[in-house]
Amino acid sequence: MRALLAFTFTAQLLGIVTLAGEPFDYFRNNWNVIGLKDYARGTRITPDNQLQLTDATVRIRIGHNLLPLDRRHGKTALEGWLPILLIAAEDGPVRYDIQLWATPLPTVKDWQKAFDWPTEGENFLNWIQVKATNTGNREAPARVRTSSSRADASRAFDWALAPGASEVATVRIPFSPTGGGGEFDDADPDLWRQRTVGYWKGILARAAHIQVPCRKATEALRAAHVCQLIANDHGEVHGGEGFYDEFYIRDGAYQVMELEEAGLWEAAEKAVALYLPRQRPDGRFESQQGQFDANGQAVWVLWQYFKMTNDREWLQGVYPKMRQAVDWTMKTRRETPPDSPFAGVLPNAPADGEYLWDGRHHIVGYDFWNLRGVLCTADAARELGRQDEAEGLLKEADLYRQALDAVWQRTGLAHFPPSWEKAGTHWGNTETLWPTEILEREDPRVAALSRHVREDFHGGFIEGTIQWHGHAPAIHPYMGAYTTMTDLVRGKDEAVVRDFYWYLLHSTAAHAFPEGIYPERREAWSDTIPHVTGACNYAIMLRHMLVHEEGGELHLLKAVPDWWLEEGREISLDRLPTHFGVMALRVRGRAQGVEVTLAKPTRQSPKRVVLHLPTSRRLLTPRNGIDVVTRAQQTQRWDFPTVVAIYEKSDPPPLWTEPDALSLTTHKPATCSSSLEAFPAGLANDGDAANADRYWATDVERMSDAKPWWQVDLEEATVVGRVVVVCYYGDNRSYGFTVETSLTGDDWDLVADRGENRAPSTKAGYTCRFGPRPVRYIRVTQTGNSANTGRHLVEVMAFAE
Repeated sequence: MRALLAFTFTAQLLGIVTLAGEPFDYFRNNWNVIGLKDYARGTRITPDNQLQLTDATVRIRIGHNLLPLDRRHGKTALEGWLPILLIAAEDGPVRYDIQLWATPLPTVKDWQKAFDWPTEGENFLNWIQVKATNTGNREAPARVRTSSSRADASRAFDWALAPGASEVATVRIPFSPTGGGGEFDDADPDLWRQRTVGYWKGILARAAHIQVPCRKATEALRAAHVCQLIANDHGEVHGGEGFYDEFYIRDGAYQVMELEEAGLWEAAEKAVALYLPRQRPDGRFESQQGQFDANGQAVWVLWQYFKMTNDREWLQGVYPKMRQAVDWTMKTRRETPPDSPFAGVLPNAPADGEYLWDGRHHIVGYDFWNLRGVLCTADAARELGRQDEAEGLLKEADLYRQALDAVWQRTGLAHFPPSWEKAGTHWGNTETLWPTEILEREDPRVAALSRHVREDFHGGFIEGTIQWHGHAPAIHPYMGAYTTMTDLVRGKDEAVVRDFYWYLLHSTAAHAFPEGIYPERREAWSDTIPHVTGACNYAIMLRHMLVHEEGGELHLLKAVPDWWLEEGREISLDRLPTHFGVMALRVRGRAQGVEVTLAKPTRQSPKRVVLHLPTSRRLLTPRNGIDVVTRAQQTQRWDFPTVVAIYEKSDPPPLWTEPDALSLTTHKPATCSSSLEAFPAGLANDGDAANADRYWATDVERMSDAKPWWQVDLEEATVVGRVVVVCYYGDNRSYGFTVETSLTGDDWDLVADRGENRAPSTKAGYTCRFGPRPVRYIRVTQTGNSANTGRHLVEVMAFAE
């Protein structure tokens, strides 16, 4: 019976197909988000295109058989970058074009201000618009449904379409319930879509402009800006929506840098100001308890903001905080006895990036960032005329380097390890020349580390990307960007260009970037996508390939693909902030070489402006004040089609596979008593039991939910005689649970009591058999977890017998 059901359901799924020729998408779990700038939360869009609201999910069903959208139906963005998501599918001759976007509630008094900030509350409106078009030569039925446990999100549309005819269904759903229903039904979708487009284009029209010959690269840059602005909460930089939705000094350092270099000054100013309250009474900056890199990173953020703004009055005000942070570093690194092998470096501490949680290791990146903080503070002291203080800090930096050299020599390695004990996965130890140089760029240890992570570490790069061995096998694009940027400083242009296109490969068709990736499954781990730091590091990489500050020098085109300079190609930059002020650049490829138009920054004259060109592309318009440095022509053309072709030849896993756990519950409306934001109820009946990283989850302590339950609505009375409960598995843990059924949702029958279960959880799940009966609702209540206070359901399946 189960096999027959699976066959029937799969055959039905094949009735609605994705359209041919959609752009490349790396991820099986291609999440995205729609939302508004600086609102606390946004609407996450699942891989199968459900909308996650505060208290429910909304599923879209289309076609003659009203089948749900699934993972095959990819998402793109309007004009390649706007936060208006596009989905297309076909059911026979009928084409369905779907748009998803977010706006303020139509009832706000000032909609323009409400787009920019939650001026009238945190709630906002989600729009679903479906256009059905009959492309055939005879009449055809078209059907659309939105279904949810919330009544205001459920709508039905049915049409008989003449050949060539179209109909449009529009559904308006507030993110949080308003207590009413239908009060927004008269809001004009065309007007509010136009306002949405106008708002986001207006934001970027005032920001820095970068356009390169690669469309994917340009669109991904704009999408990165939008990603960050939606994820920010009231000015505070956050790592994502629904995951990492909090402030991290470490990730935030690069997020603030991206805002500054994008010319998004209002957002940058607010973000930097929110760093200051993170300083502890002892002077140390901290966001994640016990981790020391944040101290140097916060100091660097303050100095970098001054470098980009030249606001001396502001620097004067924050300098005491910079100095207090450095004083903590100076004091703390001297607490280790002089005869210790770790004399002169920071104490042992926990580290999540290096995957050294036990606090027993001395983290190399912590020392590098705190050394950087000392150097930044010395620069600030000199800028403020505190020369004696600056000289004292530089002497401190020299002593710190001597201590680092001594500890490094004891490792016996040619490169810097993640910890001075040599344990861990590579992270902060790779930030040697980036974002500012703390070592000489010709230091052999820097080159040795680049070679080690690229070639040796657990076999080297996978898919052109650094490995991260907290989870294995896993790769980590945005962490790998630190090696890429170090090699940019070292002048390794071809390696940078290659890395750049592999970085672009690891994105969705709507240009959403991940945190880490399981390449064998083609998935971002824990559904951490779109990840803001992943987007920011991409934007920063592209900017510095084009314009890069090195001390008092301004370097142009330090690492760009040769083909971007070919005849007919153009690179255009305008309103671009730098350490020297705002600049503009235009590079046009001609038959004999390149024409360059440069509007130099005027706030401060760089000591030297350096233009990097391959030997095959000479400068046709020599200019005084621009030094041309000729580099070797790149040996291979790197572009997006090239890297996609290389990837596809590697026999990657398929982007979509048939669900392995189809049953009566699959894709039916699911609710729960509580859930962690990244683990909604719908993950427990998505038909996927083979992936133990996709599950509904809550926590009895964090969510104050002593008896957490999960429930599915089969939508009509259905005979059920067997329920299979798949809890999280893989580490020998066990779960206690009960299963109840109901026809009404009010009166419940207990059909399985496994509250005292001690059998380990497995992929096969716990099978519960009972006398077949008509059922509409099934509820699973998890009573215990032998591992922790979490509750996790990978899949709940139901069958007639």
